[in-house]
Amino acid sequence: MELVLSKPLAERYDFILLLGGLSALTALSIDITAPATGVIARDLSVVESLGSMIIGVYFLAYGVGQLFWGLLSDAFGRKKVLLISLALFAAASIGAAMATDFWTLIGFRAAQGLSAGAPVIARAIVRDIGSGVVAAKLLAVLMAVTAIAPMIAPIMGAGLLVLFSWQAIFVFLALFGIVLLLLSAFNAKETVKKTRPERFTIKFVVHAFGYLFRQRDFLVGMGISSLTFGGYASILSLGAVVVEQTYDLPPTAFGTIFAIGAIFVLSGTVIVRVLVGRIGLRNIGVLAVSILGVATVIHAVLFFTEPSLNVFWGAVCIYMLAFGLILPSAQAVAMEPAGDMPGFASSVLGAMLMVAGALGAIVAGALLDDSHIAISGTMTIFGTLAVALLITARLYDRKKVKG
Repeated sequence: MELVLSKPLAERYDFILLLGGLSALTALSIDITAPATGVIARDLSVVESLGSMIIGVYFLAYGVGQLFWGLLSDAFGRKKVLLISLALFAAASIGAAMATDFWTLIGFRAAQGLSAGAPVIARAIVRDIGSGVVAAKLLAVLMAVTAIAPMIAPIMGAGLLVLFSWQAIFVFLALFGIVLLLLSAFNAKETVKKTRPERFTIKFVVHAFGYLFRQRDFLVGMGISSLTFGGYASILSLGAVVVEQTYDLPPTAFGTIFAIGAIFVLSGTVIVRVLVGRIGLRNIGVLAVSILGVATVIHAVLFFTEPSLNVFWGAVCIYMLAFGLILPSAQAVAMEPAGDMPGFASSVLGAMLMVAGALGAIVAGALLDDSHIAISGTMTIFGTLAVALLITARLYDRKKVKG
């Protein structure tokens, strides 16, 4: 397979770090609010289970927004569309900080999600400058930077809760969006060689959907990464509530606990970076889904028991290790057939990821009681589906070869 790589951009650490910051925008936007979901619900006089909507509505809105931002960046260029996206995100964050009732806040969270086009554009830029193993390595670097957000964002969110209030979380997000806007304006490079405004049409979208959904690698890579993210979303949406209700820890302690799990996500991305050139994307995928299978079995057992915090969180960490392995490798596989429309492919990939995340948050909310089963149950369901998808794809491939 021929690899296409623009060395000057790929070797510029400031550019790669900027892409990492853009990729981390949504992770930061979600994880920094995780310790505050219960606090916000109580402060705005709604039941705590509705707090999961602060995460879930972002997932849904982000998923819808992805379908447009990648397509727009294919049609009109990455940089221009990126700057518009960041400006809208900062404005929505300011609105969320000023909200005085729960449903107004939810509306601005939806606006945040709709305007958060930075991650999908960053992923499209990676595909512009590299493909195959090279793209997997670049995505692993971005994922590693993104993985730092879950390590520090919940702690930051908890700190802002203690020092100020939940509104300070959204003020911080607005400032972060403005910083990315300024850095992108001065440091980002246009990587689209030729803009194609004619692609922003219903006819092209129908054609592109038809093409992508006939590609086996795209479907399998998208399906496995999305389903794995669905289980991971249960921690993001209700982790703080479960830790508080089940293990009698304050919401502010969740940041530290979550950071431990985030180290496992980071470890997974580092493993991909080191091994992908040696054993290939497919073998990395098998390793990742095997670890996911182990985590799924453990959570299925825990669903019927009352584990200690150490046992429960140990199982969560195994799932998060699998997540760190799966996301960069499966997405690199999915992006390989993108051809000359990486922006749109990245949009669809991001949209499905967020739809799965929203479903994970909904399932976790439905299972919520005074125990850990909301998280163990959700991880069992989505992990089982992801493992089943890979097994089905492998069996189909073998049958096709024999036939």
